[in-house]
Amino acid sequence: VEACGGEKRLVPKTVLGLGIEQDHEKRLAIGLSRPKTSYLMDLALNFADGTISNQKLKVMTDSEVMAKLCEIKGLGEWSVHMFMMFSLGRPDVLPVGDLAVRKAFMRLYEMERDPDAETVVEKLPGRKELIEIAEAWRPYRTIGSWYMWHVVETKEA
Repeated sequence: VEACGGEKRLVPKTVLGLGIEQDHEKRLAIGLSRPKTSYLMDLALNFADGTISNQKLKVMTDSEVMAKLCEIKGLGEWSVHMFMMFSLGRPDVLPVGDLAVRKAFMRLYEMERDPDAETVVEKLPGRKELIEIAEAWRPYRTIGSWYMWHVVETKEA
């Protein structure tokens, strides 16, 4: 944000004009790896050429937003879920790939996928279990997800 001159100047044209693709020192100063720089530039290009726009995204359904943004290199389901929740303000998003949300489900609903699993991630409930339980939260699964993050952050929950 600072490299662009502040939040108001954080627009595709400014991002594309940073020259960080070839300038290793500048890229490091900003804190971007080469792959993340490539993803950022691809996203900026998609906005700059009109392939996507805030106006287009606002009128798309959640599944349309997911499909469109996942076409962009470097954006996956988790990133799009976060964007829909925090930028588009969508009320019914369940980030099934978020580890904290999965940990909270395991804790609150006393569920463990595989008690003999070698890693914590393998023990966490999967997307199917999360979707089934959170079905009762519709159309406010985003709010439910916020509570799940709170569960992980506190001992009292």
